[in-house]
Amino acid sequence: MTFSVAWSAQARNQFIATLTHIAKEDPLSAELVHKRVVKSLQLLCESPEMGIQAPTVGVRTYVVPKTGHNFDYRVVGDQIRVQRWYRQRQQPYPKSNA
Repeated sequence: MTFSVAWSAQARNQFIATLTHIAKEDPLSAELVHKRVVKSLQLLCESPEMGIQAPTVGVRTYVVPKTGHNFDYRVVGDQIRVQRWYRQRQQPYPKSNA
């Protein structure tokens, strides 16, 4: 089965806002993030169950490598529907023993 990708308006707007923010500091990094997302979506189209099952039934989470971002998606028929784009939470710094 061939899958297509559809973004919710909110997810698309969040993704564009992220790229715009990154591009202000480093346009090449923004381009790299975009390419990694495109590659991730291509991989999902080949194997849509590769994301991690999210707490919500029917929703999966995909961790985009080397970007610090994730997106949530559903597989509906022959579509991968990206519902949410977001930054991964930063881990707190380890406590110092000093």
